[in-house]
Amino acid sequence: MDKEQEKREATESKTRRAITATEKVAQAAKAAIEPDQLIYIGPNLPGGRLAKSLIVRDGFPAHLDDVAEKAPEIRQLFVPVAELATSKVALSVPGSALQIAYAAVIAAVKGGI
Repeated sequence: MDKEQEKREATESKTRRAITATEKVAQAAKAAIEPDQLIYIGPNLPGGRLAKSLIVRDGFPAHLDDVAEKAPEIRQLFVPVAELATSKVALSVPGSALQIAYAAVIAAVKGGI
């Protein structure tokens, strides 16, 4: 084996190790944000029942089931924490599912939920 080929193989080996290390860091970061954590991106509800940016675990909060009966769209406004940025963008897009859900919850709040 010539020295040039040895250098190439050594460089390739370092690159593979760096990629593997980067992948491990990315997986650890992803695992750090628990998939069962949701964040509420809808409007505040009256009486302090629910505030924007509330983070919950294990799905939709049971104490809001009565609200969900009147405005089922509220469930769509609980998004995985890992998807917060993309969900906020979708919320600002006219006609998107999240924007429609947000408007429905606003209407329900004005209607007295």
